[in-house]
Amino acid sequence: MNLPDFGDTETTFSHLSDRELKFAGRLFSLMGKSWLSNGLSRLGSWAVRWRLPFAEWGVRHTIYRQFVGGTSLKNALPTIERLHGRGVTSIMDYGAEAKSSEEDFDRFRDEILKAAGLSGSTEAVDSVVVKVTGLAPNELLEEFNDKIIDFENENGPALGNPVFRRMVERLDQVCRAARDSGIEIYIDAEESWFQGTIDQLADEMMRRYNTGRAVVMNTYQLYRWDRLEFLKASHERARAAGYLLGCKLVRGAYMVKERAHAEEHSYKTWIQPNIEATHADYNAAVEYCLDHIEEICFLVGTHNEQSVRLLTEALDRRGIPRDHAHARCAQLLGMSDNLTFNLAGAGYNSSKYMVYGPVAEVLPYLVRRAQENTSVTGEMGRELRMIKDELRRRRG
Repeated sequence: MNLPDFGDTETTFSHLSDRELKFAGRLFSLMGKSWLSNGLSRLGSWAVRWRLPFAEWGVRHTIYRQFVGGTSLKNALPTIERLHGRGVTSIMDYGAEAKSSEEDFDRFRDEILKAAGLSGSTEAVDSVVVKVTGLAPNELLEEFNDKIIDFENENGPALGNPVFRRMVERLDQVCRAARDSGIEIYIDAEESWFQGTIDQLADEMMRRYNTGRAVVMNTYQLYRWDRLEFLKASHERARAAGYLLGCKLVRGAYMVKERAHAEEHSYKTWIQPNIEATHADYNAAVEYCLDHIEEICFLVGTHNEQSVRLLTEALDRRGIPRDHAHARCAQLLGMSDNLTFNLAGAGYNSSKYMVYGPVAEVLPYLVRRAQENTSVTGEMGRELRMIKDELRRRRG
């Protein structure tokens, strides 16, 4: 079989009408102007937060329409089915940001449980995402970030704390639901001052549920200079304890915040010295997972074409089936369709990471998308060029 052609615009955009394609082109063109994109992001956030007339309508019919599956699971179903018609599965991510009350944490858990139930009832969805900051106060996660958590001691500093114990129970409930539904659950990476706690929780859930098959997947942000070695150490822990390691490989999403926090608190930033170091560690992580594919179930979550090519070529070179259950690639909804659909068309496991939820809830995510497309990734330029090429091709 031939390797996928990521420049094939006809395959990339065959699910979009001319009208939809022109809309995407106009949106990416606007997002390419950083002063306008950043200004509108700030203005939109403020306007929606204060419920100004037409603010929510304006967001919903522009950036929200491009990058969000729907306001609810039910509203997202048409998008889910449309993707599945092209061989692409969905990874469902309820887009709520950090909460503060026990009632909020329970509601967030219940939303994840609903998503797990839907995922178990259709082949179109194969996994759900959970943010630990949606299950417990940020202050609690930060408190235990640099401590070793003893999950066996119910009277210890962690489980002896009733708020911490309830967080573990909520996380256990959604992981168990994922196992029972036959799907995977991705534990999102977050800021470094929470990540130590999140990593230990992820390891504990993998120990409980990743025997026989990988259910729980932790997220590794390779824009951190320590994560490649941490990935290898995670694998050794999993091997020693007798469970499969589940991992999602990403570059990262909190670079500006991480550097500012490090400067404010006078410690060395966790962020790589340059983008080349990030690329090198990311690609090395992909190779490491391929080297141990029977013990590691992994998702390559990236918009970087070079990293995707590395995965496809390495699978074929090693004689690993393209649809091996332990190797998957995913891109965000609304971005890099040339990777997603050409991968699916060539027989690789391909998914869209689908954020959903009310406009006000997902606005922080949308602001990050707008900023991401005008900064270091360069994806907006590629998206816009390909859209223009496809419109010209259609005009003949």
